[in-house]
Amino acid sequence: MNDKVRTASELFAGGMYCSQAVFGAFCEDYGLDRQTAFKIAFSLNSGARCGELCGAVSGALLVIGLRYGDSKEIGNEKTEEFMDCFKKKHGAIVCRDILGCDISVPEGRTKAIERDLFKTLCPDAVVNAAQTLVDLGY
Repeated sequence: MNDKVRTASELFAGGMYCSQAVFGAFCEDYGLDRQTAFKIAFSLNSGARCGELCGAVSGALLVIGLRYGDSKEIGNEKTEEFMDCFKKKHGAIVCRDILGCDISVPEGRTKAIERDLFKTLCPDAVVNAAQTLVDLGY
């Protein structure tokens, strides 16, 4: 396992949210300290708390922004490339699709907790997002 992927996995296992774990594993390479990265990525977890875009994906997109945010053309191209690769590896980019339930409603959140999805599926999403970044040269 690559060091960045391991770091993302360890950050998530240590209590950081999915978005924080992925962004935190890469941020220092692009001039941003980890504590600031954690604050920036905080609200993106669990699909921005409503089951939308996977937080691990959102964290990865923040990495892409740090590297290519000065060029709309390249940044957009790299974003699309990441999204395509992640979706091929993981099957989806939307939190509720990955989890198989809508955590924006109480019943869905309860289902996710009862099935331990945040501890079984989310770590895979974090690893897949980080590994996709590594595979793409970040």
